[in-house]
Parts: sequence; C-alpha cells; structure tokens
Amino acid sequence: MQNNNLNYRLSCLKKYGKNSLSHLTLSNSLSVFGGDWDGYIAYKKIFKCAIVLGDPIVPADSLEKALKDIKEWAKSKKLLVFILPCTQNGYEFFEKQGFKRVCCGFEPIVNLNKFNLKGSKKSNIRNNINHAVRNNLIVEEYGYNSNRIKLIEKEIQRISNEWCQIKKIQEPTFFVGKVDFENNYGSRYFICKYKNKIVGFLKYSPILGINSYYLDLGRRSIKSPRGTIDYLLVKSFEKFYEEGIEKVQFGTLPYSFLSQDISKYSHLIEKLIVLSRPLFELVYHAKSEFSIKNRYATNWEPSYIYYYPRLKIRMLLSLVHFVYPGGFASIFLQKTKYIFKK
Repeated sequence: MQNNNLNYRLSCLKKYGKNSLSHLTLSNSLSVFGGDWDGYIAYKKIFKCAIVLGDPIVPADSLEKALKDIKEWAKSKKLLVFILPCTQNGYEFFEKQGFKRVCCGFEPIVNLNKFNLKGSKKSNIRNNINHAVRNNLIVEEYGYNSNRIKLIEKEIQRISNEWCQIKKIQEPTFFVGKVDFENNYGSRYFICKYKNKIVGFLKYSPILGINSYYLDLGRRSIKSPRGTIDYLLVKSFEKFYEEGIEKVQFGTLPYSFLSQDISKYSHLIEKLIVLSRPLFELVYHAKSEFSIKNRYATNWEPSYIYYYPRLKIRMLLSLVHFVYPGGFASIFLQKTKYIFKK
C-alpha cells in the first residue's frame, strides 16, 4: 500500500520521526511504502536496489511487520534492500527478518545542557569567536515565516552555491536538504552578517519525534571572515537552549572512528567499507568535517547500514547515484569543471 499524502507523513514524523534525516523523507523525489500498520518507509529504486532513507517511520511495535512487508515486496520485485543511515534502535527486529548490518560511522550529538566552551578542546572555537566579536560579526535568525525578504533569501542561495565551489562538488541530494523557503516544515535559518553583508548561514530542521534539531546545512561565502561558522553555531545553540531544546544532531559522519587497519574487522563487508575510504573522500571530505564537529560533540552515537539479502557492488553504485545524480561520471565532470574555472 502506498500513502503519499504529505499531511499523513507529517503526522507520522511527529510521532515516530526520531532519526536526524527523518524530515528528508518528505521529499517528493522519494517513493513511499506502506502496509496495514501506521507510518511509512521512504525509498528510491536505483539499479534494482531499494534504498531506504533512515529508520522506517513506524511505531516500535510495528517495525518487525514493516520490515517483513518491505522485504517480501522487494523479493517479489527482485530488488535488494539497502537501509541507511540507521540508529541502533530495533536491531533485534532487523535481525529476525534476516537483515545484516555494518557500522558505517558515528553521529556527533550536542547535548545543550552539557555543552560549554571550557577546556583545551574548545580553545580554537574560543579564539574564532573572539575574532568574530572583534570584527563585529552579527548573528540573527531569519524569520521567513513572518516576513519574507527576497534579498536575504537570494544571498543565502548565493552562499550555498559558493560553498559548493569551495568544496568542488555538485549539490548532494537526499542526505542533505536544500535551501528552500517555499516548503516550510519547521526549518530555521540563522545568518551571519559582516559589514551589513551576509557571509554565512545555518539551516536547522526539526527532528519532530524528539525535542531536537538537525543541522542540515552550514555554509559560508568564499571571503567570509574567520570564525563565521563557529559564531553561528554558538549563537544558535544559545537560542535553542533558551527555548528548552535538548539536543542538536549533526548527522552521520561516515568512517568516523573506523580503523584503517582492515585486520581489525572480521566481515568482508566491513573490510570493503574501510578500503573504499580513499574513493569516498573524493566526493565527501569526511576528515575535515570530523575535525570540525568533533570539537562540538558532547557524545557520539553509532550509525548503521542494514541490507538484505546480501551486499553487492551495485548497492554501493546505487548509493553514489542516490546522493549524486549521474554517479561517478557526474562527479568527475563536476570536479573537472571546477578545476578549469580556476
């Protein structure tokens, strides 16, 4: 059974959406799988694989039935099932239904009741914030729900485009949201100004099933002053804390805390994931992102890939196409274009 009704999915997210990426399942580019249980599973078919985005949006007591249903449906369509990134919730139900799992990284969590700027680990953040204050940077929330300002929105989009140029990548999809002021599902934007010009912004999306926000986008312009992103983060944390928000989640950082020594892993799939790290770094700068977010995290939670019945090469290829339309060919062309632009 398919239920593509947006209002229905929103109501389910408020009850069962506890994954950082849950809100991204509202994308109209994803298909929706349902059954005789409340909730839904958002997926996309690529290379005879059904890639499911995050934990199924279902109540805990329906998870095993939902997994059984999508497994049987996939078998009838001769599809492989690939679910990621998932929390460790409900592992026993995945296991009962024959799904296998592998850790793909960890997610940094900022508990706002514990977060502070004390200690040597935070010295670089303090220095950056002091620099931002001395240069009179200003952070404020853009309240587009009550007062749309096209100039601000245009500047935010410009910065987002510049960020892609800095990273030399095309705009990723599905694991990352977009700058979007039309489809408002509770997202919030914080902007940083320098000499009355916007030089950076953060976009937060609510994790509707818990009292948390997910840092969906954090981007700055090419000539932004030192401390722009740090100042945005700290000031937005202060605002959330005042509102009683418990946590900010940064999303899964692939390969984080995974050893490069493949002899430490017993399963072939784990070894392949570690060996593929250099290739993955070409399209996603996991190391640099880890070093930034590690300074803020108060704790880390593991993230998993679940697959059925087995992991094949086409699953990994489908994942690249899932995140970057056109796959490796498009990535190569995009990077070549940025090189020749220099």
